[in-house]
Amino acid sequence: MSKIGILVASANNNLKLGQKLAEIAKDLGVETELINLVDLNLPLYSTVEEEKNGLPEIAKDLAIKILGLKAFIVVAPEYNGVMPPVLNNAMAWTSRSTEDWRDAFNEKVVGLATHSGGGGQKGLQAMRIQFQHLGANILAREILTSYDKALNEETAKNMILQLDKLSRV
Repeated sequence: MSKIGILVASANNNLKLGQKLAEIAKDLGVETELINLVDLNLPLYSTVEEEKNGLPEIAKDLAIKILGLKAFIVVAPEYNGVMPPVLNNAMAWTSRSTEDWRDAFNEKVVGLATHSGGGGQKGLQAMRIQFQHLGANILAREILTSYDKALNEETAKNMILQLDKLSRV
């Protein structure tokens, strides 16, 4: 059985969304691993930090987890029209912690999701650009919830089943 990673870049509503997606997946018989990037407390990436202190063990551990998964849902809020710094920082450390900077996501399948107090579309677009650049195959359909728009569980189920199917190929 394959496992879907749920990468969450939030300690609030997006974490709740990630947990709900994990619950839906469990009901569908799909195994997930929720990784809250906020909880990792990675140092801010810079070449100076890396040259001075090397790769943090937590970054290496994250890269190993990501390398072991074939499909993901990335759940992150929109920050100032882009993705949150914690997500970008985690991807910077991950790309530096692998043999080739694209290893962690190259040819893997990724679904995107957000809970946004604003529009959310710009954050989803920023995530789409980053994960495509990392070599991932991004699902066309996205999940966008807000205070006024609840999660469409049929969309969530469809995304999870697609990721599960594509991760087995």
